[in-house]
Formats: sequence, C-alpha cells, structure tokens
Amino acid sequence: MSVKRQWMLALMLSAALSVIVNSFVFSALINRYFIDYSTENYNQHVSQVVAFSTEALSTGEYSSSQLEMQLESHLSDPINRIRLYSADGTLLADVGSDDDTMMGMMRSGMMGRFVQTAAQEVDSIDITQNGVVIGKLNITRYSSIGSSLATRNFTRSLIINSVFSFGIAFALVFLLSKYFSRRMSKDLTQTAQQAVNIDLGNPSDLPKSNIIEIQSIQQSLETLHSRLLLKQTSRKKLVDELVHQTRTPLTILRTHLEGFQDGVIQFTPEEIQTCEAQIENLSSIITNMSGLIDAEKEIDPVTFTQVEISGLIRQIVAGLKAQFDKKPLALLVNTQQKITVETDFYRLSQAIYNILTNAYKFTPSGGSVTVSYHENDRELAIAIQDTGIGIAPQEQAKIFDAYYRGERSHGTNGEGLGLYIVQENLSKIGGRIELESKVGAGSAFTIWVPKERSSES
Repeated sequence: MSVKRQWMLALMLSAALSVIVNSFVFSALINRYFIDYSTENYNQHVSQVVAFSTEALSTGEYSSSQLEMQLESHLSDPINRIRLYSADGTLLADVGSDDDTMMGMMRSGMMGRFVQTAAQEVDSIDITQNGVVIGKLNITRYSSIGSSLATRNFTRSLIINSVFSFGIAFALVFLLSKYFSRRMSKDLTQTAQQAVNIDLGNPSDLPKSNIIEIQSIQQSLETLHSRLLLKQTSRKKLVDELVHQTRTPLTILRTHLEGFQDGVIQFTPEEIQTCEAQIENLSSIITNMSGLIDAEKEIDPVTFTQVEISGLIRQIVAGLKAQFDKKPLALLVNTQQKITVETDFYRLSQAIYNILTNAYKFTPSGGSVTVSYHENDRELAIAIQDTGIGIAPQEQAKIFDAYYRGERSHGTNGEGLGLYIVQENLSKIGGRIELESKVGAGSAFTIWVPKERSSES
C-alpha cells in the first residue's frame, strides 16, 4: 500500500473514531442533562398541581370547567393525564393529552415502536388540610422520565444530528486527507527523484518540502551530493596530477632514447641507472592510479626514508641533462656537499623535477638553470634559479593553484598542475616553497624541507 493511501486511511479512521466517540459522549451528557431537567420540571408541576388542588378543594370556589382549565396547563411531558377526586371519591376533573392522536402520528415514524411500548404509571397523591384528607390526585405519567415523548424525541434528534455531523466531518476529513496525502506523496516522489538524479549525476533543482522530516531527508541527500561532487573533483584532480607526473619520466626516457639513437649518449652504467630510476617512477605512478579503484584506500601514502641530497640531485640532473642540452640550456649544480635528510624520496624528487621542467619551458635557449642547496640546524634549502621570462607580481600568488596558467604560458604545453603538485608534495612532507621572480630576469624557487621527520608526521 502506498504512503498516500496509508495516510488517507489513517486520517479517515482517526476522524471517524473521534467523531463517533465525541458523538456518544456528547449525546450521553446532553441526554443525562435533559432527563435531569425533565425530572425537575415534573416535580415542579406536581407541586403546583397539589397546591392548586388543595386551594380548590378547601375553598370550593372553582367549577369543574375551571378546575380542568387549570389542570390542563400542567399537562407537560411526562405528565399525560390528571384526575382530581373529592374525599368521598367523586371525580371532580379529568384532563389528559390526546395520546391516541400522537400515537397515530408517531406510529408512521421511526420512533413509533418505542412510543407504543412505553409503559405508564399513576402517581396517587392525597390532598390534605390540617392533617385531614380532603381529596386525591391521580397523575398519569410515563414509567420512566427517559421514556417520555419529549425525551425520546430529543434523543432521536441527537442521533440524527450526530449521524449528520459525522457525515459532514467524514466528508471534510476525506477531502483534507486526500489533499495532504497527495501533497506528502508529491514531496516523497520528488525526494525519490532527487536521489535518482544524484545517482545518475543529473542536476536536481526540485522544490523543497515544507515537511520537516522530508526536508531533513532532502538536505541529507544534498549533503551527500555535495560530498560526492567534492570526491569526484578530488579524484579528477588526483588523476590529473598522476597523469602529469608521468610526463617527466616519459620525457626523460624519450630524450635518452633519442640520444642513444643519435649517438650522443652512450649506454654507460650511469645512464642505465638513470633510465631505471625513471621506470621506477612510472611504476610508482601506475600503482597509485590503481589505488583509485578502492575509494577507502589511502592513495600515494607518505613514506619517510633517509635521502642523500647530492645523490638525489645528481640523479635528477642526469635524467634531464640530455633534454636541456638539446634546447640548449645550461643545467648547473653549484653544491656538492653530502647532506642526509629524513623525507619522502618520491615526493621531494617530484617537486624538484617539476620546478626544473618549468624552468626548462620558460627559459629561452641559451639561458641557464642553476641548482644549489644548503642547510641550517633544522632545515634543508634547495634553490633552483633560472634566467627565464619571470613571473608577474599579480600572478605569483596564483601559480600554485590547480589548473592555473599565467598569461605568458599560453604558448606552452601543460594543464597548470606542475607547481600545484610541488606545493601539495611539500605540504605532505612538512616542507614549503618560496618564490622570488622578476619579469624578464628569471625566477628563483627555494624548497625548504625538515632534516628530520617531525613527531606530527
């Protein structure tokens, strides 16, 4: 059964029960009040008839017609007959309601059966004066006040009106429940469509529900959608990073293979070691890409090892030298000091690679790129300075943003991820990067990394 039908059924049953219970309770209370009122009215009439009869019998001033006229004024339901006798039993007055006529009228109605079977009783009252009986009253009434004609008519009216009010209330509740159930089912249908849109990746601009519970579900779906979008964006950025990172080792391998073919580079152990290092880099990148299949798996975790900086820089320069010589650009290393730091070999080397390849792209032929490094008590600084085109001051704050490319870089290849990856890698190993640049004079990037792994890493 649908929510709409369940909601309508619940409302209609609740309304029906409420009206029925209310009608019974209300009718019972009203009927009890009416019976009490009728009883009090009967006792009042009896008192008045007794008082009048005492006066009439003691004075003897009333004729038979006058007696009947006065007594007829007290023929009020449940009293339907009054007879007055003298002390010797002579009937002085006999008045009564036209029961036969009323019976005949009511027999054709729905209450005829009750009128016909209603029992009657006679209340016999002695009329005394100074302790002496001077007459007798016989008052005929219904045996029960609740069986009186007025009471039965009143009860009948209550039942009819209750049924009528129940019908009106039921009709109104049916219309209202149909309206609200349709509205609620519409909100639930739209919420389900919102979930489908999220699942299919379609835009979802459905109106918000005014029902708090449904609104909470819709807000949860929107939050889930936002998280999925952020996750997708993060994954796309990570994939782009990994794809970007493959270009450096592939370019180095291609340059060395071309050098081998041209006879410029010989297959020395050092050259073979350089190519093997690039193959290892590619293998690591491909492994990280495969980690994207598992959404909960940490991709490209940070691994701290002891890294000897002079050897790392020699390896990087050896891999890029053929490419620089081909442009040609001078690639110089001004420091030979052996310094060991505890860091992530892959992330640090990737940061140096990216800065050097950027220098290669933005330094005109005949220029130079210089690598140097030094240490203090806590940090190692690696400086890479080029004689390239430089970076405008207004762009220096943006070049580390993902996918940002400066105005002077439109003639070169790339997606604007190189320096973003540098900053991300350094951030993960507790390092930082500084930039000094002047348009037309070149740029100087300085990488700062801790010499030892911090306790927070």
